[in-house]
Amino acid sequence: MRTCNKLLNHAEEYFGFVTLLGATFLVFVQVVLRYVFNYSLIWTEEMARYLIIWFIFIGSSIAVRERAHAKVDVLFSYVPPRIKKMLSISASSMGILFCVLITVSGWQMIKNVTQYMNVTPALEIPMYIPYLAIPIGGLLMGLRFLQLLLEDWKKVSLSKEEGMEGEKRL
Repeated sequence: MRTCNKLLNHAEEYFGFVTLLGATFLVFVQVVLRYVFNYSLIWTEEMARYLIIWFIFIGSSIAVRERAHAKVDVLFSYVPPRIKKMLSISASSMGILFCVLITVSGWQMIKNVTQYMNVTPALEIPMYIPYLAIPIGGLLMGLRFLQLLLEDWKKVSLSKEEGMEGEKRL
């Protein structure tokens, strides 16, 4: 399981790096062509937009893994450690529900797009390819929230066991 998780970590990071680098390169090329040579390519803006969309959804999964999403932690900083763990468990549970909603909605959107055989305006690739970022990103985020939930659950159960051992010693 750890090997699979490590592989997923590297795949997410590599994919995020490549998409961000690709989008940056395309925007740079477009700016140089437009302002230096007074010429522009039609497809670069669209491709950069889709790469950024993919980067955001895959990057969101990385942010969940690193617990780096924006959060309000005023309440969190004033409660005891046991309540912090319970709040973290409930936040991860809500995150999983949200990711399920995103994933299901994303698959429905893809079904609609493929039904009408839409293509992108400039690249003329099937529209489901850019839209695939939504369910894949939701699925990856949901997996990461599940990992956090299990990690926090283990911490709570370990602290319960330690509490019981402390009571036995008294």
